Amino acid sequence: MSDISLQSQNIRPALPPTVRHLLGDVRGRLRKYGALSGLLLLISGAAVVFWLTTGLDSGWFALQKLELPVGLRSILLTLMVLSGGWVLVTSVFFPLLRRLRDLDLALLLERRFPQFQDRLVTTVQGVPHSIVHEPLVRGMLQRTISQAEDISRDVEPSEVFNLESLQKRGWIAGLLALSVAIGGAASPQMLSRWWNAFVQIEPVYHLRTTALDVTVIAQPGDRRISFPAPEAAAVEQAGKPQPAYLHPRGNDLELQLSVPDGKSPAGKPWVVPERVRVDVIRADGTRSRTYVSSTSDRTFRFVLTRLQESVQIELLAGDYRSPQPLRVEAVAPPSIDEISLTCTYPEYTGWNGLRERSVKVLGSEVSLPVGTEFDLVAVSNKPLQAARIVTDLFELTGDSGSCRLIPREGFQGRLQSTAPLLSADGKFVTAKFRITEQRENARSDTGDAGTGESDTGDAGTGDADTGDGETATSGEMAAFDVAPIPSNTSLRFSLHDRDDIVSVNPESLRIRGIADEAPVIATRIVGVENAVTRLAVIPVTGQITDDYGLAAANFEFVVDDATEWRPRPFGQPLQTGTLRFELGRETEGDVETFAVQPLDLTEGQTLSLTITATDGCSVGDPNVTRGEPVLFRIVSNEELLSLLYTREITLRRRFEDVIRQLEQVRDDLIFHRDVAVRIDTAAAGGVKAEDRIGLTTAATRSGNNLRRQNNELRSITEGFDDIVRQLINNAVPPRQLADKMRSDIVDPLQDVTGSLLIDADKAVSRFRVAATAGKPSAELVDESSQAVAAVIVRLQGILENVRDMAEFHEALRDLKAILEEQQRVLEETKRLRNKGFLEDL
Repeated sequence: MSDISLQSQNIRPALPPTVRHLLGDVRGRLRKYGALSGLLLLISGAAVVFWLTTGLDSGWFALQKLELPVGLRSILLTLMVLSGGWVLVTSVFFPLLRRLRDLDLALLLERRFPQFQDRLVTTVQGVPHSIVHEPLVRGMLQRTISQAEDISRDVEPSEVFNLESLQKRGWIAGLLALSVAIGGAASPQMLSRWWNAFVQIEPVYHLRTTALDVTVIAQPGDRRISFPAPEAAAVEQAGKPQPAYLHPRGNDLELQLSVPDGKSPAGKPWVVPERVRVDVIRADGTRSRTYVSSTSDRTFRFVLTRLQESVQIELLAGDYRSPQPLRVEAVAPPSIDEISLTCTYPEYTGWNGLRERSVKVLGSEVSLPVGTEFDLVAVSNKPLQAARIVTDLFELTGDSGSCRLIPREGFQGRLQSTAPLLSADGKFVTAKFRITEQRENARSDTGDAGTGESDTGDAGTGDADTGDGETATSGEMAAFDVAPIPSNTSLRFSLHDRDDIVSVNPESLRIRGIADEAPVIATRIVGVENAVTRLAVIPVTGQITDDYGLAAANFEFVVDDATEWRPRPFGQPLQTGTLRFELGRETEGDVETFAVQPLDLTEGQTLSLTITATDGCSVGDPNVTRGEPVLFRIVSNEELLSLLYTREITLRRRFEDVIRQLEQVRDDLIFHRDVAVRIDTAAAGGVKAEDRIGLTTAATRSGNNLRRQNNELRSITEGFDDIVRQLINNAVPPRQLADKMRSDIVDPLQDVTGSLLIDADKAVSRFRVAATAGKPSAELVDESSQAVAAVIVRLQGILENVRDMAEFHEALRDLKAILEEQQRVLEETKRLRNKGFLEDL
């Protein structure tokens, strides 16, 4: 059984110590050679990578003045770690840990030392058992092993390896490492910069000699807003876009670029560049470049006018460049979209029940009655964080949690209301105002002590009406629930939105106060003149109007040289609040009258009469209007008749002239009758042009003259009618005198002007039309002359009545002259008698 086992196994004799030692020595040298070769490769590769990445970074910085992108450096770091790990594992660790078989080593020694002649391989590999028992084979094997052992003693293991390539690799690795060491010694920052850039992957690792602090000069007020620092943004938001500065669209963008004071991280003062390059990149990719020179020792200013679109800005100055473009986003500035007012009108206007109290402002101006209180609501186009309303007297400033009144010079007061100026969402600006009279504000502007009452509530003006039921005594500051504003005030809205944008051009709303106008008196005296009798009734016609309503109206009069006007009510009552009060219409005969008889005046006295109207204004004092006074002189009946007679004579002369003019028209028509007959009977070719033109001219002339005399006759009729009314209104006896003048003169004249003269004018017009058209006109001429003749006959009859009336007046005048003479004689007699009596004494 043991023989069977021996046949199934190979018998490997134990290696001689010399051979085993040789193989072990070669194995160790081989592992060291491989590990050292891999380590030199790793050092060389690391040095090469160092210089390549340093060159890449330096070239990029020289061109762009920027650090390599973080993403690129992260990729390079990953590749370096993976490559270095792969070289370390495959070229250093693997040779150290790799299993080397004796047979492989024997083959290596056989190739290097041919004198072994396969003896070492035979010794290491052994002989199969099947041939070991043969004496010849055993002997040969023993001899081979002995020879291999003898040769192994003479073999130098170091001769197995060619160290020339390793030495070259070592020189290369040493030179590369030395170059890195020299570079680090010459520029210590280079190694730390490379470490920060490609190992720690820091966003900023270059030590610059120039830096810029970017500040936005925002309007209004030159507010300085720091632009987000590019370095901080790059650290905190690597890979994310630069935070944008929100700029109001259409406004100038002004940037202040300042070189900081102090020293740079390199330990030297910051270098101020000669100029700064500013690149503006627009949304469509276009780029504009501007070079900015310094405005002071360390400051540069760049202005982009009327910015309408979002842009990106890159800065380059010396070795500084903005790590990320500065993003400027153009947004709509805050503005007012809509303004509405909820009004409480003064009671005297009556508008609270008649008009809509909610008023939408469609323009930049609104007019309201003085004394109106209104709640203003302005709707903003975007949420606000603060707002300010500026007037000439004060400013209202606040936010969604507060509201504060800041008085200006000449105005003192504080806001009692705690209502915020803005709504919670910042979209609505709300405030309360009251329109005051201009004279109130004039007092409040002075702020002088002891000026009496003032609606503005200035301190030190005595008791001040604050307009909301609060009063401020002397030395106290008035408190307002409703802010008072004078008439014709501009409310200027300054808005500060949540994008930190302040409106550059404040929007303005002008509040015009409609002052209550004084009543308008449009009346006149009718039916009398400046001379009246003591029994006269003075008729007054017309109307009195007011914009919001009358409170009272009446007559006022003074006698002779009295200084105080005395009132007398109208005959018809005035209803309070009436917008228009009619004193009657002359055409309807229903007029207001002022009776002179109750005054018991005597001849020679004077009476001044006027009309006074008062409105219901409750803001300040009511408005009072006094009409133009009319002066009347009290005369006797005889003197009045004498004055009327003088007018009557003038009217009679005008009346006679009208009759003469009408007679000329009649005669002219009669004269041209023969011309019309001649034209009608003549053949078509036998009519003279002069005749036809003369006939047409006569018709036109007659029509024009008729119309002129009709107008003159109407004026004469009005004159006679005025005499009649004066007789009636002055109660001149006998009453039949006025009735007779009306029935014999006025009424017939009105009939002539209303019908006869119009009929005559129509007849002449028909004659003119026929003559112009070349038609027969002889009969029309007869008709026209007869119509004019009828008017003349009627007017001559009326003229006789006028003359009869004149004879009556002449008799009265003569009687008056006799009476005056008798009175003169009587007074002379008394004078002489008194004179003789005195002489006797």
